Amino acid sequence: MRTPGQGRRARLRVTRVNPLSVAQLTFAFSLCVFVVLMIAAAVLWFVLNSIGVFDSIVDAADTLTDGSNGGVRTWLSFTRAMEIGLLIGAINVILMTALATLGALLYNLCTEMVGGIEVTLGDQ
Repeated sequence: MRTPGQGRRARLRVTRVNPLSVAQLTFAFSLCVFVVLMIAAAVLWFVLNSIGVFDSIVDAADTLTDGSNGGVRTWLSFTRAMEIGLLIGAINVILMTALATLGALLYNLCTEMVGGIEVTLGDQ
């Protein structure tokens, strides 16, 4: 018997997860992570550039080499930093989506053997 003011409780079991919905949710989440990564890379590059880190690296590299093959300045440019960020972000989006979908499929296979995760829901 329930006491007054106590909500109902239901014990349910999560026996199946839709892989398509997991893929859609993970894709949306990984796109958000991608945007944050690009903004963070841009901010980090501007901060490092404003305090002169890249100029110090270029000067050190020029003293060690003759600088005839373009030097390291092209590798430390904002464009190159954004290209690398885009590449890492795209790989991250693809891998996160694929791995989460694979995880949903594996969860569905495992729940057929052991029955799934039991959760208790209550309304209060």
